[in-house]
Amino acid sequence: MHLNRPSGVARMISYSVLTWLLASAPAWAEVTTVDGMDAPIVRIQLPAQAVVTIRTWDRPAVQVDGDGSAYAVDKPSISRIPAYLPPTPVRMGQIKGPDGQPVVLPAESFVVSSITPGPHPLVFIHSEVGHVVGPITITVPRNSALVTANVNRGSVALHDYQSGTFILHINNGSATLDGVGGDGFVQVMRGPVIVTDSTLNRLRVRTALGNQIYERCSVHQIEASSVDGSIVYDSGRFEQGLARFDSTNGDVAIGVAGGAQLAGRSGGNGRVYTFFEQRAQVDNRDDEANAVVGGGGPVVTATSGSGNVYLYDGTLRSKVRLSAEWRPAQAALRNESLPRRPNAARRLTQPAAPQAQSNPPPRGKRFR
Repeated sequence: MHLNRPSGVARMISYSVLTWLLASAPAWAEVTTVDGMDAPIVRIQLPAQAVVTIRTWDRPAVQVDGDGSAYAVDKPSISRIPAYLPPTPVRMGQIKGPDGQPVVLPAESFVVSSITPGPHPLVFIHSEVGHVVGPITITVPRNSALVTANVNRGSVALHDYQSGTFILHINNGSATLDGVGGDGFVQVMRGPVIVTDSTLNRLRVRTALGNQIYERCSVHQIEASSVDGSIVYDSGRFEQGLARFDSTNGDVAIGVAGGAQLAGRSGGNGRVYTFFEQRAQVDNRDDEANAVVGGGGPVVTATSGSGNVYLYDGTLRSKVRLSAEWRPAQAALRNESLPRRPNAARRLTQPAAPQAQSNPPPRGKRFR
């Protein structure tokens, strides 16, 4: 049988693909295990490009799996938590908007109340500024008291962490929460926040340029705000407590799967739309609406400075009889962008993630 040799162009393409694959893969996969971690504090500081996955397990150990030459894992130390822990300060965030003007998230604070006083083991995972880290998987004990992650560019995905507090900062990229509980603060300057199948006690989320998408979640207290992004809370439940959603220039859509009292308000050129398949008491007046759903429940407020507000029951994914006015809400749920509305007021100061590469067989080291 005669085999044709590849042409020069084909060989060049093959060499280019091979070079890209080698450059994309970690230089050397390494597993670092830190033992003896009961209710630890885990700090992840990666001021570079990174794809971070945080998982949990039942072992009293922290495991880090990635390119060991790109980051460091400090030998465990002890962090002593006082009986009174001051609120954690959140610095002002600023980024350029689509029109070149600055978008500012003002400084605020977040109360961390899940850490018991006394000594806690501390694990610090960090890299140099601008040093590409690539895919890194960090497995923490289920009873970790506090998990913080700060990434300049890339993504952070948090899975099944439910017993403590998490604080995530991403400058340019995405944050994904799945099966998460406890208390949390999430800030993304440019990019989406996606939360699915989570039951949270207290959650604060703010984005500058990016959508916030919540599906099948239940919260006791939530405060979500965005400057140039839409917010969709789809097929969700609320416990008695604060529930507030606000976007300066985007749309806000709230879909409930239980009892609630919904209050929607829109300014500028926006309107408030309602669509309930189950019985609901609705008072709708173009730019303002109130609805009592499922016999009532927690008060949920949704406001937009220049976009629309949508109030409904169930999920937008199963509704087929919606008018064209609901298209922006459905697009936001799919994290799609639509052209900006003309004459939308601009107020710039507010009150998709890379795939991990397969790794070669790891080598490891262990701290005790």
